[in-house]
Amino acid sequence: MTGRDWANRLHLPTLGAVLVILVAWSLLSWRYGAYVLPSPLAVISGFAEILQSGEIWMHTGASLYRIVIGFGTAVLASILMGLAAFVSRGARGVVHDFLAILNSTSVFVWIVISIIWFGLSNWAPIFTTFMITLPVVASNIVEGVQNVDRRLLEMGDVYRLSGRQKFTAIVVPSTLPYLVAGMKVGFGLALKVSVVAEIFGVTSGIGYIMNYSREILATQMVFVWAVVMILVMLATDKLIFDAMSRRLGGWR
Repeated sequence: MTGRDWANRLHLPTLGAVLVILVAWSLLSWRYGAYVLPSPLAVISGFAEILQSGEIWMHTGASLYRIVIGFGTAVLASILMGLAAFVSRGARGVVHDFLAILNSTSVFVWIVISIIWFGLSNWAPIFTTFMITLPVVASNIVEGVQNVDRRLLEMGDVYRLSGRQKFTAIVVPSTLPYLVAGMKVGFGLALKVSVVAEIFGVTSGIGYIMNYSREILATQMVFVWAVVMILVMLATDKLIFDAMSRRLGGWR
């Protein structure tokens, strides 16, 4: 194995870039003060503190609970939209127009509406997460349905496959990669949107505790919870979506 291969395997370029960022971060923290930019050591200390107290699990769990409900419901609704788009060309046009409207609507609009409808409750971030991630996942599924190889469907007609058999043997395998890709992008968006919505409407979760830390001038804890968000997203990508992609590749 060459030196370049070892460097790539050990992610040495990335580690080098991280080291440069940490040095620059430390210098800027020294220059502008802990309130504006806490030092890396202060962030590490704060992270160890929430680990020891168990606070990380309480607020992260609260955020993930809301995300799973909102995002999971959006995935189910997206699958139904994809099925409708496959069955009917007219329904496909309706779904396309509906998704275009949702894609044009700002996240702030849904946050305000959710607070009006649901008040200071869990349902405000859940609803916002649903409305923002639905068009992302659904658009991918509809695109997958539209890109199903029509020659395979015609071959299914030649072999006299039923509609159900063509759907399970041709449409589902062709569409699943689009679903997984949409879910991967949608979950990242769901995490960001849910955290923003939590600032306005709940008393737990990553967004709530970040805003609370800002109010009590604990800037280092704002950075700590930002790191928690990053770690949650990286863990989800590696443990769930990458694993799904590998299993999907083997299954296909």
